[in-house]
Amino acid sequence: MKVAKQYAKLRDEQFSLYEYYARQHGMNYKGLLILLWLYNDPKGISQKILCEKTYSTKQVVHAIIQGYLQKGYAILEPSETDKRQKRVLLTESGYHYAEAIIAPLVRMEEQAIAQLDDRQREALLRGTDFFTQSLKREMGVR
Repeated sequence: MKVAKQYAKLRDEQFSLYEYYARQHGMNYKGLLILLWLYNDPKGISQKILCEKTYSTKQVVHAIIQGYLQKGYAILEPSETDKRQKRVLLTESGYHYAEAIIAPLVRMEEQAIAQLDDRQREALLRGTDFFTQSLKREMGVR
């Protein structure tokens, strides 16, 4: 089996693990990804940036954000720099909702990484970053 195919198989298994985790919490992987972005950016983030960061369509991001708005987990506020744009922010209940999902996930990721020695961790980070940047160039993504 070629190395690219071996890596793809491992990556697919990782993505499937995140999809499984998201489903355990009543969402899909994209919903989890967007929740992570909102949780990690307390000042808010525009739907346009969410599309760019998650490589999602406007429709997908809009649908997920609408769900969070309807549940009271998020609000929209005008951007301070561009009044035409709105920032999506988590409400207090949205922050607690996100924290209950994200904090255990982060702990599991940290525990998994801790099982690697320093050399393995550094190789994982360097290799993954290099592969990601190379793949972006090959795909013509900035």
